[in-house]
Amino acid sequence: MESRQMPERRKSRLPGVVLLALALVAALWAISYFRAEARIGRATARLMRLVEKHADESPVALGLAANRLGKNLATNAVLELAEYGVVATGRTEIVQIYVQVRDLLAGLEFIQPRVGVAVVRRGEVRAVVEARYRLVVAGTEPLEGSSRTELTWVKQADGWQVGRALVSGVAGQPLPGGWK
Repeated sequence: MESRQMPERRKSRLPGVVLLALALVAALWAISYFRAEARIGRATARLMRLVEKHADESPVALGLAANRLGKNLATNAVLELAEYGVVATGRTEIVQIYVQVRDLLAGLEFIQPRVGVAVVRRGEVRAVVEARYRLVVAGTEPLEGSSRTELTWVKQADGWQVGRALVSGVAGQPLPGGWK
């Protein structure tokens, strides 16, 4: 009779063990999906898609893109080109440069981008993007090259925002005709 009870005990434990294993897997997934590094990686990928330009756009579309970019920037954000130094300080100035440059471009595409993310300290995460780019200005040959961008994301009252963007790899690249 005891041999009959043993399998019943095993059967009654099996659903509990399976539920415990599922709960553990779900908890591990949630931790990896919602941790700061994962959220910043996804936000950086969205920002890259926002910066890309594949076709002509209306002034309204340009304004909406600029507004979306501005929401991702801290009020005191800094844009820096490694070879030239600080180009713009503050959200407003960076968005204005973004609008001017984007309006001049016929296209901008990132080819095979790689995003790496690491926590610098509490409330600060650095995302490094390495990619080849293809830049098209109307009436000129497309420019292609490689660049590296470091985005320092800081935790603000409004959520994670870019506090500093350091773009490198543009030195030695010829500027399109008429650009200085």
